[in-house]
Amino acid sequence: MTTRGGQWLVAVAWALAALGCGHGTALRPAPKGAVRAEMALGGPIAHVNSAITTPLPLSTAGASYGVSDRFDVSAHAHLTALMFGVAGLDVGSTALLLGGGRWALAGTGRLYGFAELQRGQPRLYLEAQLAPSVQVVPGWLSAFASATALVQFAGGPPIPALGAGAQVQLGAAALQGEWRWYGMATPTQFVVVDWWRVGGQGAWGVLFSASYRFEGPGGAP
Repeated sequence: MTTRGGQWLVAVAWALAALGCGHGTALRPAPKGAVRAEMALGGPIAHVNSAITTPLPLSTAGASYGVSDRFDVSAHAHLTALMFGVAGLDVGSTALLLGGGRWALAGTGRLYGFAELQRGQPRLYLEAQLAPSVQVVPGWLSAFASATALVQFAGGPPIPALGAGAQVQLGAAALQGEWRWYGMATPTQFVVVDWWRVGGQGAWGVLFSASYRFEGPGGAP
């Protein structure tokens, strides 16, 4: 990889952190006593060159643990950013705010930490998300929407994002896809990355995620 290419990728990693992407939407907390292994892949769509327009393959991996029937705690590593010299970790929690039967409103909060491995320069971000969902086919198919705000501790206004998608439940496993409009209030026509944007604002993106639930003692099979 060329030096210029490496610098572009580092710039991408920082831009993605600033847009608050890398996680699939949490529809509900992990059940009490259960561990839910989670992976996500995708991100904002960029014009890489005149012939290629693609979602950037940003990936995260981690797990959530159900502390009670109403909330969990979680931690994730940002794997793709690490490949290009930017270490990223986050810790957070998802809570069931309303509902819990066929429909639900979940709230998620995460604290992100990023740092370049060679130069340090740590940066912190705080993310809050609300996600209403409904089981279209109970126990199998859910549809959801999301609204997210990312707070930059280094300064600047919160960065919003909107999303919508669907989740397929396959026993203890779940597959999820969603469409996002990252930073729709942020001008992106003059940034280093040529995002697929709307009216010069934010970046369209897609995310795919998968999870598998490991039940604790006494949990459902």
